[in-house]
Amino acid sequence: MLPCCGDEFRKVCDFMNTYLKLYRWSMQMKQRMGLYTIALLLCKIVWNWIEGLESVKSIDIVTIWAACLLFSMLETAILPKYEYSPVRTACWAITANIIFGTGALWAGWFRGIPILGSVILFGILELALVMVWFGDNIAMKADTAQLNRQLKDFQCRQKEKEDSTSRKNS
Repeated sequence: MLPCCGDEFRKVCDFMNTYLKLYRWSMQMKQRMGLYTIALLLCKIVWNWIEGLESVKSIDIVTIWAACLLFSMLETAILPKYEYSPVRTACWAITANIIFGTGALWAGWFRGIPILGSVILFGILELALVMVWFGDNIAMKADTAQLNRQLKDFQCRQKEKEDSTSRKNS
């Protein structure tokens, strides 16, 4: 039997569909992981600068990356396709606070930071979560609605062109 005509072909198609699903998931997850990693590294760089240090230890970079990777993977499970609900949003925010707070304490990213600094860092984390939520819930939905309107307008114009062409040809 030819590979394009039976079970083998279906297996190949199933494999490709699974691969594409995994690929899309990883691209979505890695984008967020990169965003979180850069933001957290920026906070670490600022803290090191305040402490008089001009570099960030490799172990800090790796542990920050690992925490952001873990959070991004969990984020895709908690918010599949960024489907926010009050319960999912609360779980997402709590997970972020647990992972980043535990990571900061366990790995000592901000060792020696005074209480006020901790409050400021916590505020930055919460502000960042609000900004991500806003981007996913308000900005992206508004962009999607606008793109859908533009697509509908385009489809109407195309239909009108087709109708006028068919009338001319008849």
